[in-house]
Amino acid sequence: MTFRVAPELLLERERTALSVTRGPWSCSLRGSELDDIAFDGETVLRSIRFVVRDQDWTTLPVVVDALEQTTGGLLLRGRTGFDGEVAEWTLTVDVAASALRVGLRAVVQTPFRRNRLGLIVLQSPSLAGTEIIVGHPEGSTTTSVLPEQVSPHQPAIRIGSLSWTGDRIATRVEFAGDVFEMEDQRNWTDASFKTYSTPLSLPFPVPLAVGEVITQQVEVRCERASGSGESDEPLAAALGVTVVPETEVAARRDAEQAERAPVRIQLGAVLDAVVPTVSTAVSSDPDGGRAGASVPVSISALLVELDPVHPEWSAVLDRAVRQADGRPLDVRLVLGRGEEATPVLRRLLDDASPIARLGVFHRRTHLSEGALLDSVSHALDAVWVDTDLPRPTVVGGTRAHFTELNRNHARLERWSGPLAFSITPFMHDRGGHQLVESLGMQAVVVRDAARIADGRPLHVGPVTLGARYNAVATTAAAQSETVDPDLRAGFGAESVPGATDERQSAEALGAWVVASVAALAVPGVETLSYFEATGPRGLAAADGTLTGAGRALGWIAALAGRRRVAVDVDGVSIGDGSPVSDGGLTAVAAVDDTGEVVLLLGNLTEAALRVELAASPTPQAIELSAGEVVRIVVTVD
Repeated sequence: MTFRVAPELLLERERTALSVTRGPWSCSLRGSELDDIAFDGETVLRSIRFVVRDQDWTTLPVVVDALEQTTGGLLLRGRTGFDGEVAEWTLTVDVAASALRVGLRAVVQTPFRRNRLGLIVLQSPSLAGTEIIVGHPEGSTTTSVLPEQVSPHQPAIRIGSLSWTGDRIATRVEFAGDVFEMEDQRNWTDASFKTYSTPLSLPFPVPLAVGEVITQQVEVRCERASGSGESDEPLAAALGVTVVPETEVAARRDAEQAERAPVRIQLGAVLDAVVPTVSTAVSSDPDGGRAGASVPVSISALLVELDPVHPEWSAVLDRAVRQADGRPLDVRLVLGRGEEATPVLRRLLDDASPIARLGVFHRRTHLSEGALLDSVSHALDAVWVDTDLPRPTVVGGTRAHFTELNRNHARLERWSGPLAFSITPFMHDRGGHQLVESLGMQAVVVRDAARIADGRPLHVGPVTLGARYNAVATTAAAQSETVDPDLRAGFGAESVPGATDERQSAEALGAWVVASVAALAVPGVETLSYFEATGPRGLAAADGTLTGAGRALGWIAALAGRRRVAVDVDGVSIGDGSPVSDGGLTAVAAVDDTGEVVLLLGNLTEAALRVELAASPTPQAIELSAGEVVRIVVTVD
């Protein structure tokens, strides 16, 4: 990433990150994570991290208790776990002239069941299409190419080492302590290929006893591709490790670039793509909008997920009808058998509420199984037989991540109707850098989803920061045995760990939303659904105040169905391929119903941006503060 992210989108460990350098090596230390590892000025790895994931794939927090500088590197000590110490750990980082070594020693303190525990290595998605040599534990090698399209399954398995060549640097990464494999994290809109242990082909969860010790090592060796590499000998002791706050480095850089040139915006041609219809989901918090908060009038529909085996499904539907306030409902049914849908369909018909769509997903697989789609379609025909109300459009696909659509779309080849999938950028990493980097990966994912859809309409959403349910849990979620028509304890995402994030109310999330729409509003995408209507995951707070995201989505929703206009930032096109400029500016533009162009600009950086809009009849100068979104109406001759 070439710009510094708006601080209100960052976690504390990112705000207090340290810049670490020794000889030709440099990296960013964010808590316990070694990020943006570079050799001779070229980034060779996105990250090396210590990760612990429990039996439900929840990532446990990693706490750093001590950081020491050693003669040739760093020593970190810490612990991991939500309540108490699941494990104590140390990380050693040793830096030589051409090698960087990270060693892990973790000691289990509390018995628990893990799905993953150890070091992971992240490579940049820009390496897609690069030849890579995989060394296997038994000594053989395999040469392959990192996939351009998002790979549904592991691009590499049984990994002992990885070797590739970037722009100037040849890199080899060696792994010890376990057998590793790689997955394409773009499936979840993470900007990385991830190499991890232990292989998913082995049984999990794995019980760990008190006192068990896990040791692993990752060694990164680099040389200039010309072959003139540095010596393998350790760097001279006098050449110590430099550790300074990243903010100091940024301040020095900013002082050197005090007179930055204004960002130049140029509107281009009217595109074939249109702005999709925008909806939001029913609020799952205890208040549920009763305090009077409402969403922008331009929001077209309200999405609601209903599982008929949950005793409160009818109360959830009541809330959805109330919050919709006359808007159509986008109903997503979560079922085990098709006949479970009949009571819900009858209730929908009795209410006579307008139904925009009817999604059908299996409770266990989160997919629209073919037999389930057929069964619900027949039930819908039977219930709707004697009514003049429009028959809802049935939607298939997955209620989970793009991953499931990518891995299982062959099971939907007989389905000719619309497809859906959801996006959750915080599946693996809650960092603000991941949040912003996911925007480019949303563009990659929707490109591949359109390829899979092959002309079928796409419905993207819900798009939420945290997961609204755990799609990969190995233990069943607890269910209430009582029915509360007022849902005073909330439901769904309200009780899911990690579903709520304080950045939901950040002004800069409005800029993120603009960039997300720029990424996802491609031909074939008919609707986008973001967040919830109100509450801690909503577009509006309980007092009725719209969040930055709520305001931005209201502006975007008002342009639904209008043709998009190309936007260039400093000569580079902003849109589905690159939704954010190298300088951190994002934009969406469309022709409104009066023939004027409405331009939305979002600043995702930590600094104010001066923008010059070159448009007829008079150029405009605009100042965007950090994280700000503005709406500009441009009169076109």
